[in-house]
Amino acid sequence: MYEEDIEHALRARKYNAIRADERELINAITYDTDGIIKRHPCFGYSEEFIGELQEHDISVCDPDGNSDENWTFTLPPMY
Repeated sequence: MYEEDIEHALRARKYNAIRADERELINAITYDTDGIIKRHPCFGYSEEFIGELQEHDISVCDPDGNSDENWTFTLPPMY
């Protein structure tokens, strides 16, 4: 009886968590001065978001491809 409601709530929870992680990264990009941002592997990002970052010349290395198992975002040089 509640199965659909519970599934919807879990999907919404995951969606909201990913959006919060993405907003946090955008905020970090705004104030970064080093050009490299690292985030814990538990953070999640949508494929669409990762694609947009890459389209703006931000290099993305996911936790699986990184020796320290963190997300690493390398920003383009400041102008």
